Amino acid sequence: MRRMLAGLWAMLPLAVLLVAVTALPTPQRVPSHWSGRLPDDFVGGAGFLSGVLATTVVCTVVAALTAIARRVVPPSWCRWVLAVVAAVGWGAVALWGVTVWRVGIDGPEQVREWWPLLALAAAGLAGLVGYALHGRQVPSEEELEDLVPEQARVRPVREPRPVEPWSSDVSSRTLQVLGVGLVVVFVVVGVVVWWTGESLAVLLVVLLTGAGAGGLALLWSAVRVEVDATGLRVRSRVLPWGVIRVPAERVAGADVQQLDPMRWGGVGLRALPDRTAYIVGPGGGPGIVVYQRDGRRLALQITEGDAAARAGAATLLQAAGQRVGEGSLS
Repeated sequence: MRRMLAGLWAMLPLAVLLVAVTALPTPQRVPSHWSGRLPDDFVGGAGFLSGVLATTVVCTVVAALTAIARRVVPPSWCRWVLAVVAAVGWGAVALWGVTVWRVGIDGPEQVREWWPLLALAAAGLAGLVGYALHGRQVPSEEELEDLVPEQARVRPVREPRPVEPWSSDVSSRTLQVLGVGLVVVFVVVGVVVWWTGESLAVLLVVLLTGAGAGGLALLWSAVRVEVDATGLRVRSRVLPWGVIRVPAERVAGADVQQLDPMRWGGVGLRALPDRTAYIVGPGGGPGIVVYQRDGRRLALQITEGDAAARAGAATLLQAAGQRVGEGSLS
């Protein structure tokens, strides 16, 4: 039901656009590029409307197929696909509405560069609404057993014993180089943008994007993986921040695998709808794979080797088993 509701939300922009087009006249031309605060290039209004209409039609088709094809698109992917489609569709409609509104008031030559940014805000809000409408679908116990290998499943521990904390430091030269390189590149691009006289909004977008991308890469370049009675934590050793936490009660299983970057999305932190991975280098290596009760998987490469990874997985299974045992006893 919630999947269909999220699909309808992602398909609604086409209907809204068709109603709005009949109510609001399409301008002869609209701005398409800004140099400073005022536009310096324009496109025909009919062509602009055709592009927006084509975008919403494609989004409607994708949303309909995603909402119906339950066997092809799993729930973990469906939620993200519908959220992205809703963001693109509603963003396109918002861009058309804001453009028509401002052109009608100011004229095409006087539309400021920041007005179209309202469409980005509307797109982000629409995506969040679609994401919330779909909700998280937690797998049943039978479905969870199919996801977790038998040898990796959590077993109830009836007689609790102290959990010896385990930790391992992991560093990635690849992410260090990437983080520094991104910061340098975006600073240079920011200087060029400022030198050429582009708008302050463009300069801020460039600098914030560079700071965010480079900062995240550096944040993940050196981490500490910790396991104790409360569960698993991943903390950055660059900044005093916790970046991942999996409580023991959410652990359905854990084992050690050889992590292949091609299978898990690449080197570094890779977050996909059904799994998250942190892999240090292009060659991969042994790591802990944590199966969570919501159906997601977390893979963490352990550079200290297979023995260290197995010790961490065993500690996590003990902590999770004791939580399950406590629940069954109560």
